Amino acid sequence: MRLRVLSLLAVLAFTAAIAAARQNFGSSDVPASPPIGSKMPGLKLATLTGESTGLSSYANKNGILVIFLSVQCPVSNAYNERMEAVAQEWRAHGFGVVGINSNRSESAEAVAAHAREHNLTFPILKDNNNVLADALGASFTPETYVFDASGTLRYHGRIDDSKDPSGISKRDLRDALAAIADGRPVPVAETKAFGCTIKRVPRS
Repeated sequence: MRLRVLSLLAVLAFTAAIAAARQNFGSSDVPASPPIGSKMPGLKLATLTGESTGLSSYANKNGILVIFLSVQCPVSNAYNERMEAVAQEWRAHGFGVVGINSNRSESAEAVAAHAREHNLTFPILKDNNNVLADALGASFTPETYVFDASGTLRYHGRIDDSKDPSGISKRDLRDALAAIADGRPVPVAETKAFGCTIKRVPRS
């Protein structure tokens, strides 16, 4: 009898945990991403020192690269050097680059300290209440969006196809940026991002 009760309690606890995860972070809570060709949202975000700003303030002559990232996510952290390298390379080719932290559990102070620790030189904004993540349907860290000079979405998805740099076979983000810079169609405009789920503010 005791064993049956303990088993039942374990099942109930597991079910409750799954239900809570789905309620707070489940894919059903993530709005669909806008289609390629959509316009850049004009939402207000916050700098890490609390000033109000928007993505358009960071755009350059060829457009803007938006990267959703995290302080604690091991997948996002595996991309720190690559994110910085992409930023250095493509800022020189006329793109603005901005990081976005939408995790409710990561403070602006923690994000700033993380950027200093990992030598991330591109600006990072705090997406309070995950309004930009919701507008873009962002699910993971890292996940990227590229808007061209007219503010039109031209690429959405992963940086490349492997968390381990030695296993990379496709550099989808770089291919997209090169195409936009050259005035060519992006060869693969959407890819499946992967990483840690964005820790959203629970919705009632």
